[in-house]
Amino acid sequence: GGKGNVNYKSSTHQTPRYAQSGKEGESGQFEFELKILADVGLVGFPNAGKSTLLSVLSKAKPKIADYPFTTLEPHLGIVKTGEYQSFLMADIPGLIEGASKGKGLGHQFLRHIERNRLLLFLIDGNEPQPVLMFEALKNELISYNKALMLKPVIVIRTKGDTYDSVDEVEWKGIPEFFMEISAVTQKGLTKLVKEITHRLNED
Repeated sequence: GGKGNVNYKSSTHQTPRYAQSGKEGESGQFEFELKILADVGLVGFPNAGKSTLLSVLSKAKPKIADYPFTTLEPHLGIVKTGEYQSFLMADIPGLIEGASKGKGLGHQFLRHIERNRLLLFLIDGNEPQPVLMFEALKNELISYNKALMLKPVIVIRTKGDTYDSVDEVEWKGIPEFFMEISAVTQKGLTKLVKEITHRLNED
C-alpha cells in the first residue's frame, strides 16, 4: 500500500487531505493442511479399541460401534494425571494396509501422527498373529514418513476382557510390547497412564 495522509502531517499542516496511491493487490489460491497437535497418538487397525480407550481415559465422546471405520476424523481428549497435570491424546482413525499410498483415507489420517510426541499402538488381543499386525502398522508409518518410527512407541494388547488366554511367546516377538489392558473393565489403565506420563517426561 501507499503512504497514508498521516504520513504527510506536519506542525503547519495538521490535516493533510492527500495520500500516496498503493500498487494493485495480489491474489492467489492457497491450500492449508491441518495437523492435529497432541502428546499421544493412538495407532491401530479398525476396531482395535482406540475410541473406547480414549473415551474411558478422558471426557471425549468419539463414536463407538462394532464395525470398521467408526471413527472418520481425529478426536482429542485430555487425560488428567494429577491435580494440575495432564496430556492430550488423539484417536487417529483406523489405518488399513496401503494407507501410506493413500488407500482409504490414509494420507488424511497419517498426517496427524506427525505432530504426536508418543505413539501408542493398539493391537486386538484376539489377533492370532500380533507380530505381523505390528509390522504392518509400522511399515505403513515408515512408508509415509520414516521419521515417524523415531518417536517413542508403546504397544498394548487390547480387549483383555474378551479372551481367556493368549500366546505370550508370540507377543514377546514385539520388543515394544508393554502390557495388556481392557478399557471395558479398566484393567491396566492406571499403569498405562503412568508409563505414558513417564515417557513424555523423558522426551
